Amino acid sequence: MKLPVCIIDLESDILCPSCQEKLDTGQISNFDIEFSRWLLQKSKEYPELADLHLLRAVRVDGRLILIVKKKSRDVLLALEDLMEEIREQYGEVLILEGPAKLRTIVRKLIAPAIEVGINSLYLPDGFRESIVVLREVDRGRIPYTKEELRQIVSAVTGETVLFEYQDEREKKEEEQAPDVLEKKIQEFTRKRR
Repeated sequence: MKLPVCIIDLESDILCPSCQEKLDTGQISNFDIEFSRWLLQKSKEYPELADLHLLRAVRVDGRLILIVKKKSRDVLLALEDLMEEIREQYGEVLILEGPAKLRTIVRKLIAPAIEVGINSLYLPDGFRESIVVLREVDRGRIPYTKEELRQIVSAVTGETVLFEYQDEREKKEEEQAPDVLEKKIQEFTRKRR
């Protein structure tokens, strides 16, 4: 079994310098440690967990998002009793195969819908903020609200991600357009006086 934290660290309850650095830099969280410890205890009951490779465990809004390497998803899903225990302990479970790339995560969450595009803004402080544009016709097909999508994807990727539907963007642009036109008309009127 591979976990986000060294197994020896979980057993000794002391982080090695490498895991401590991951925690300090935000590569893992305290919840990763807590869930890894819980999973390690469960591995005694479920020897099949030896084939599991967990990259991250993220808790968002009553949901548990597990990011695993390929084929590890099948390992977890085959253990129905364990999955039921996880649901009882942590809430709804969402298993994603990683590493977590923005477009891949978004597509898995909104399937069968597809995104129109993903725009990235690079802020002066060096951080990146992404805006995912969704089609209006897919509003009813996507099982999550924009806020739920924002929370899940931001937590999984570690970056700020916003979601908008196409019609919302168009309304914003329409609302802004008259203001620009109105200013130009006022400037022109002042020049003529």
